[in-house]
Amino acid sequence: MKKIGILLISLALTGVMSCKGGKKCCQGDGCAHQAAAVAETPQPKKDRKVIVARVTVKDGQETAFLEVASKLVTATREEEGNLFYALYQSPLRPVEFLFYEAYKDDAAFQAHASSAHFAAFAEGIRELTAGDLIVDEF
Repeated sequence: MKKIGILLISLALTGVMSCKGGKKCCQGDGCAHQAAAVAETPQPKKDRKVIVARVTVKDGQETAFLEVASKLVTATREEEGNLFYALYQSPLRPVEFLFYEAYKDDAAFQAHASSAHFAAFAEGIRELTAGDLIVDEF
């Protein structure tokens, strides 16, 4: 989680600290480029719900996990309150997976969490995982 945070901070700082063409033209607080960049940055809506869930599967169970998870991904993307849903597999440690989810509000997330396709996913991965899902809410 620290690596993701450091990467996001680095990217944010790179975007804020550089001006057009990558030239260092901003000195002090009066830089028009920085002010424009901040003004154009969309602010997150406070009622949105973002979830980052991580799971490690047992060695050799990656394909089986992906088969079960792909059904969840497809069904979740069709939910009315879902804004974004993606599943990532670590290229360095193929047994590690990360779900990045965004919902319009907490009610939409609760509907997802109580859905039949989520229950089927939870049951389907029970014997495939090397531990519990680690879920962070934002």
